Amino acid sequence: MATVILGCDRNNGNDSACQNAVAKALEKAGNTVEKLGIGPNQFASYSYSSKAKGKIGVFLIASGITAIADLYDGNTNFKYAYFGIRGDLKQPRLSTMDEFNKSPIHKDKHGDCISKSCDSLNGKTYPQMNEVTKSKCIAVFGETCEQLGENIVKAMGGETGSSSGSSSASSIKKAIQEVLYGWNGDVECYLRDDTIYINKIRDPTSAKLQLIEDVNVFMEGISITDIDPNTPNKLVVKWHNNKFIIKDDARIKRFGEVSKTITSSNKTEKDAVAFAYHEWNKLLKDSGRQLECKIDGGPEWRIGEWVRVYIPSFHLNGYMYLTKVNHDDNLDWKVNVTLEDWPPDLGTKPAEKAKETDDSTSSESSESTSDSESDGS
Repeated sequence: MATVILGCDRNNGNDSACQNAVAKALEKAGNTVEKLGIGPNQFASYSYSSKAKGKIGVFLIASGITAIADLYDGNTNFKYAYFGIRGDLKQPRLSTMDEFNKSPIHKDKHGDCISKSCDSLNGKTYPQMNEVTKSKCIAVFGETCEQLGENIVKAMGGETGSSSGSSSASSIKKAIQEVLYGWNGDVECYLRDDTIYINKIRDPTSAKLQLIEDVNVFMEGISITDIDPNTPNKLVVKWHNNKFIIKDDARIKRFGEVSKTITSSNKTEKDAVAFAYHEWNKLLKDSGRQLECKIDGGPEWRIGEWVRVYIPSFHLNGYMYLTKVNHDDNLDWKVNVTLEDWPPDLGTKPAEKAKETDDSTSSESSESTSDSESDGS
């Protein structure tokens, strides 16, 4: 895990206790934590020193954009930084997650925000700021210091290590799976930071991330789970009076041609192509193929993203869906990723689970009766 440098601004006299609560969450997740003294200058000084190289910076603040803009515009040596916005301070318009997501944040009245990004960040919500600054830092919120610590851990891509509420979380997950079962294969569901996202599955061609051989992929250690040979390897798409073909020559050579034909009613060629790749990847949903590798990346590599994959040495040329991300703790971003051809299934139909349980119980009862009769003969 990471080495975290944890600073905390001076706010209400409860600052050390809040810093300790966040440190506890980070340590429980397996990180090594070094706490700085309370106040703004310690974190800023550490950020620009050589000691920050390869480490993660976390700074707990009340609100505002000054510290965020300073780090984003400055030559920070942190590998990445997180600003923890404290809801426990019960500030007006910034004490709940909804307010964090929706409230515009302005420069303070003292005029001490002089970084070049101050004006561009002024008036944005924190999520909007994160879209600007995410290459170097993001802001994370918690209504309590304990929640803030857990949310920072989640934003770093780790598990909180907390057992409290695990039963409740499991029940919530099960309920979501049961509700979404009818849309299995048509919607995606993933957890990012402290929010569950349920979306219609986007077209693979929407991918902004690229995974390219000899560019950002470490070829040693690549692992690919072989594909089901019965999976279609050729898709013929009829569109108006035309047609185009998507195919996997390597799989055709191995298994013989397994073809499927569909018709697109889209008005434009661009939309027809997007539809074709959507259907092509959906055909691969149950293929069993999985790619695991290490890449040069950054915080933009997150679960739930489509990725353009081109690794000709392993006959990969298409789009894959990001299902797992782990970041190594070293000087550069080294990202372990797992990709599949389609978003994972959303669970088993509840009635089928109940039937399986009933069958299993009935079988066990029958076996017990047979054993009893045998013993008595």
